[in-house]
Amino acid sequence: MKHPIKAIIALLLRVYLGYDFLTAGIGKWQTGFNAKSVTGFLKGGLAQTHDALLATSGATAAAHPNVTDTWGWLISHVLLPNAGILSLVVKSGEVLIGLGLILGCFTTLAAFFGMTMNFAFLLTGTISTNPPMVLGFLIIISLGAAAYEIGIDRFFMKNLTSSFPSLNKGWLRTPFPVEQ
Repeated sequence: MKHPIKAIIALLLRVYLGYDFLTAGIGKWQTGFNAKSVTGFLKGGLAQTHDALLATSGATAAAHPNVTDTWGWLISHVLLPNAGILSLVVKSGEVLIGLGLILGCFTTLAAFFGMTMNFAFLLTGTISTNPPMVLGFLIIISLGAAAYEIGIDRFFMKNLTSSFPSLNKGWLRTPFPVEQ
């Protein structure tokens, strides 16, 4: 192992974040997380936009909305009309990200998509544990190949990048880092 301390840090973060995502995803499958659930969550986000706060709480509350008007437009025009598909993407994505992180399979990609989901939750007005999770994902991504040393990627990434050398060049080196 080239970087044992970095690998252990990555493993601990991966298992913690992976467990959190996996249990959240499984919970959504078990409890019937569906379009109605997503619609309720998104409407809660819309209620935190400038226009909604101005209408209900006045100018003082609207001065610092939790959800930007741009994100509110995206919620109204893109996400809400596709709430059924979004519910499937969220619960499946959480399970796949959790498994990828715990097993160490496509670790950097799992961390990237986990961070993307956390940012989407943040932009919709939910603080919760999202900021520390984003920080954990950033650390995993910044550790590069050290994040792969304990897990399936240790064996898989070298074979993948040797079979497809273009994956280890340019900007693709970030999601597929392999120590030379």
